[in-house]
Amino acid sequence: MASNSRGSASMNTPDRQEMTSGVLHASRILKELSSLRHLEALCDGSVRLLDGTVRVSKALLASGCPYFRALYQFEEGGCQKTEEPCLDLSRATFELILDYTYTGTVLLHSDNIEDVLRASDLLLMTDLKELCIQYLMERTDVDNCLGILQFAQQFSCPRLVHFAKDFICEHFKHRQIVRTEEFRGLSEDRLSEILSWDGLEVRSELDILTALVVWLNANSDATADVESLVTCCLRESSDLNYDPKFQRALQELRAGQAPWDSPGAARVRDALTRTRRIRCIRERGKKTVLACCDAQAHVYLVDIFSQGKHAGSHFLLPPMCVPRIKPAMAVEGGYLFVLGGLSPEDHQPKRDVQRYDPASNSWTLLAPMPYPACMPKVVSLAGKLYVTGGYDDEVELEIGQLEEFDVYRNQWRSLPPVPNRRRGAALAASEDKLYYIGGSPWQEPQVGSLFFRVLDAVEIFFIREEVWVAGPQLQERRCNSAAVSQDGNIFVLGGVRPIECPSAQGQLKVTGTEGLYRDSNMGWTKLGHYHVPSEAAVCLAALAHPNYLVVLGNSRPSEVACTSCFITNGSGWCPPPGADSILTAGTHVFHTYVLHTLPSAALQDLTSNTD
Repeated sequence: MASNSRGSASMNTPDRQEMTSGVLHASRILKELSSLRHLEALCDGSVRLLDGTVRVSKALLASGCPYFRALYQFEEGGCQKTEEPCLDLSRATFELILDYTYTGTVLLHSDNIEDVLRASDLLLMTDLKELCIQYLMERTDVDNCLGILQFAQQFSCPRLVHFAKDFICEHFKHRQIVRTEEFRGLSEDRLSEILSWDGLEVRSELDILTALVVWLNANSDATADVESLVTCCLRESSDLNYDPKFQRALQELRAGQAPWDSPGAARVRDALTRTRRIRCIRERGKKTVLACCDAQAHVYLVDIFSQGKHAGSHFLLPPMCVPRIKPAMAVEGGYLFVLGGLSPEDHQPKRDVQRYDPASNSWTLLAPMPYPACMPKVVSLAGKLYVTGGYDDEVELEIGQLEEFDVYRNQWRSLPPVPNRRRGAALAASEDKLYYIGGSPWQEPQVGSLFFRVLDAVEIFFIREEVWVAGPQLQERRCNSAAVSQDGNIFVLGGVRPIECPSAQGQLKVTGTEGLYRDSNMGWTKLGHYHVPSEAAVCLAALAHPNYLVVLGNSRPSEVACTSCFITNGSGWCPPPGADSILTAGTHVFHTYVLHTLPSAALQDLTSNTD
C-alpha cells in the first residue's frame, strides 16, 4: 500500500516542461534550406519563367509566397494540376524572390527595383512590396518623383502614392520639377490632373502659368486642348488683390511681352481670349490645423497657426457615422481617424473605427478595433496605426493589448501585448519602434502606503522583430504625461508624481520635459527650458509639427473647459497665433487632439458649407 501511495504521488507530480533551443533555431533551419535548395532531389516542383525554368520546393515557396500557397492548395483540392506554373518574370528576378523567401533580405538597386516591385505585387508578397516602397521613398527627388508616382499608381501602392503626391506638392513651388524631363514628357491628361491638385504649394498662381507654358513649348507638336487646360489648371484668388504677381503676368502675357513671347505662351493667350476669364477661385496649398473632439461627439478643426483674420478660426466637421465621446484620434495617409470611445447614450466603450476624408468631406466606417476602449492610445507610423491601452472600465488599469491597423488594407493584426501594463503611461512611435513610457501600476495607493507608485520605466517595442525590450530609464518618474516623436527624437512632457514628503501627503509635483535623441547614447536628457507652462500643467496632449512642438493642457483638472495651448519657439514656450479660439472660450470640453494637414481648399469648402 505504501508503494502504491508513493507511485500515485509521483504520477501527480508535473513532469512535463516545454524546452526550446532558442529563437535562432528557425533562422538556422532556413539558412540550411537555402544552401540545399539547388539539390535536385529536394525539389518537387518547377516554375516556368520568361527565360527558363527553375526547380523549387513547393512547401518552402508556398510558405513565403501567398500566390503559390493559393495555387498549390487549389491543386490539392482536386482541381486540374499545373505541372509548371508560368510567370511573366525573368529568372534573375525570380531568384531574388527565392532569396528573400529563404533569408528575409533582398538586394535592391535602380536596375531591379521595378521588376522586384512588380513581382511582389503579382505574387501578393506584401512584406517584400513594403521594402520596395521604402527603398523608393528614400530615393525620391525632383527628377524622379513624377515617375515614382505613376509607378506607385500602376502597382497599387497607396502609401507610396500619398508620399509621392506630398513630395510633388511640397516641391512644386521651387519650379525644379517643371525643369525636369519627366515633367516635359507628361501626357496632356496627366498634366491637367497634376496642375489641378488643390494641395500644390505655389508662391503664386504664376508658378502654374509658367508650368503650363513650359509644357506647351516642349510639346509644340501635340494637339492639346489648351482652352481646357487653361480652364482646369489656372485659378483666380477669391480676393482679386491676393495674387498681384499672377495678375501682372496675365497682363504681360496678353500683351505678348517677354518672357511671354514664346509659342506656348501664344497658345495660352489665344485660349484666354476664348475663355475670357478664369473662373476657379479655389485656394491652393496645404494648412495644418488642430483637430479636436468635444464631449458632444463633435469634431472641430481649429486654425491655431495662422495669423491675421484667420487666427483661431474653427470649422465643424460633418457628424461622424456613429457619435463617440472620448475616442482616440490619429492622422495617416491624409485621413483623420477616430477610434473607439464611449457611446453618448449608455457611456459604454465601443470598437468603432471611423475615417474622415477631406476630399469628399465625409466619414466612413472601417474594420472595428479588436477590443472596445475609451481613450485608447494610438500612434501612426508608415501607413499603420498602433493601438494599446484605454479603458473598458473606468476603475481598472489600462488594457494591455497591442494592435496594428493597416490603414490601406483595412485590416487589424494582434502584436505581443505590453509586458507591464499600467495606468497613465505615454506612447510614442519613431523609426520602427514604439515607446511605452512611465505610468503607474496601481490606480490607488496600497493599504498603509502614503504614496502611489509611479515608474521611470521605458519599454520599447521593435516592430519588425515584434519583441519588447527594456529601454533607458527616465530621469524623473512620471504618470499621465504626454509623449511625441519629432525627427526621430522622442520627447516626454509633463505628467505628475507624488511629493515624497510626509508633510506633503497627497500633493503632486508636475514633472518636467525630457528628450531621447536618436543620435545620442546618453539616454534621456532633461530640457529645463521646455518645462510645460503652469497654464497647461495638467497636460492633455503633446503634438509634433515639423517646425515645433505643441502642448495642450489645463492649469488644474477642474478647468476642463478652458484648454491652454503653447508651441516651442527655440528657447521655451509661447502661445500660437491662434491661441484665443474655441479652445479657450469655455463653451466646449475637449478630450482628444491631433494635428491634421489637409488642402486649404478643403477648409474653404467647410467655410462655404457653414455659410
